[in-house]
Amino acid sequence: MIVLVTALGFSAAACGGGGSGSSGPPSSHRGLWVPNFFGFTVTAFNADQIAKSGAPNPALTNESALIDSPEEALFDGAGNLWLTNCSDSILGAGTILEFTSDQLKNLSHDPDPNPNVILTDDGSFNIFGCPYGETFGSDGSLWASNRFSADLINFTPSQLSAGGAQFPNTKIVSSNFSQLEGIQFDSAGTLWVADFANSDVYGFKAATLAAAEGTTADLVPDIINSSASINGPTDVLVDSSGNQWVSNCFGDTVLEFAASDIATSGSPTPIVVLSATSVGASSSLDCPEGLDFDKKGNLWVSNAISDNFGSIVEFTPSQITTSGNPVPHIFLDSNSAGTNLNQPALFTFGPTVE
Repeated sequence: MIVLVTALGFSAAACGGGGSGSSGPPSSHRGLWVPNFFGFTVTAFNADQIAKSGAPNPALTNESALIDSPEEALFDGAGNLWLTNCSDSILGAGTILEFTSDQLKNLSHDPDPNPNVILTDDGSFNIFGCPYGETFGSDGSLWASNRFSADLINFTPSQLSAGGAQFPNTKIVSSNFSQLEGIQFDSAGTLWVADFANSDVYGFKAATLAAAEGTTADLVPDIINSSASINGPTDVLVDSSGNQWVSNCFGDTVLEFAASDIATSGSPTPIVVLSATSVGASSSLDCPEGLDFDKKGNLWVSNAISDNFGSIVEFTPSQITTSGNPVPHIFLDSNSAGTNLNQPALFTFGPTVE
């Protein structure tokens, strides 16, 4: 019997950005939830399955027919799963779906649920253009990045409840934007955005976002990290110390920048560069995409290309203090059919599956 314990809380063309915006459960015994871009599924692994290397079969799989090129999985405080889809079968603009915690508990009996909420484009392509990254604001609104239409969009809680074709409450466009992927708020309320094509990371401060609320605003980012070490960034993550982590799909690296170096625009030198090394016939970093820390401070990274259909790796805190090419402490591999991982994108930790 499978029980879901709910807690409050690639081709280059397919690079995505991680589940760093989740407000997941407080327990350290959490499940790993992975959107599979080519698999058109979200697979869930329990704590035991991700405690050691291997190619585990998922404990649960969400095979909803409306999952199409999924990029980020994100839990809200009630344990509901929000999923960005880069595409959809009708318009191709993409969708954002919500699956309730009850639907997730029942996946073993109904692996093809109809989403509780479906946010869609209205055919104008002014709402969605391949939604990738997503993160919740402190007010419960949802921000998302559109890769191909190159804008940031925001939906209020009431819009999220209503679903359908909701024109964003706030939209941010910029001449700096090219292809936006992973996004995350830091503790000061700055929204960070990875631009895959421009190899930049942008920051919009809380006051800038507040001034733009309820409008379509053409803005210059408050902060631009244009480090020469950034190469095809797919995700951005700010840790508890304020340092910024960036995954580079084209560089096969993960970078750490000091908080003081990203306080203003510039081209800082990373204080840590994690590079690829061989893991059997695979690579530790091969188009790294999503990033997230677990409660013990381990850094997890999803790889779009590694081995069969991608992989997810874990580095311990001691492995990420200095530059190098550490062998992952845990290497979760795709199986030969790609039914567990298939170009894993922006994963998240969430409700545990026992």
